[in-house]
Amino acid sequence: MLEYTEKLTLTPAMMTEDDVQSLRDVGWTDRDVLDIVMACAYFNFRVRVVDGLGLEIPDMLAQGAARARDKAAELAMERGVSLPGDIWGVREQAEAASPGG
Repeated sequence: MLEYTEKLTLTPAMMTEDDVQSLRDVGWTDRDVLDIVMACAYFNFRVRVVDGLGLEIPDMLAQGAARARDKAAELAMERGVSLPGDIWGVREQAEAASPGG
């Protein structure tokens, strides 16, 4: 699912029915796929509005996102899978901006 949403975010024009089928193959229903696409699209929309207007994210939201990121990494490790790479250094930037970073 994370690989699917990463591809949808970075290269939406390259999505194919095979991408949807890969989610079905591991147990996601068509309704799940729709929910995944809608959540991904919503968050991409929000990011583009905030970034496009040069708005700052309140520290409280940034800290919540960092906790969610850490929880996702913990769950991935428990399940023996890896999270998508951080090709833009977002994690490094977030850690540097956090208190004590």
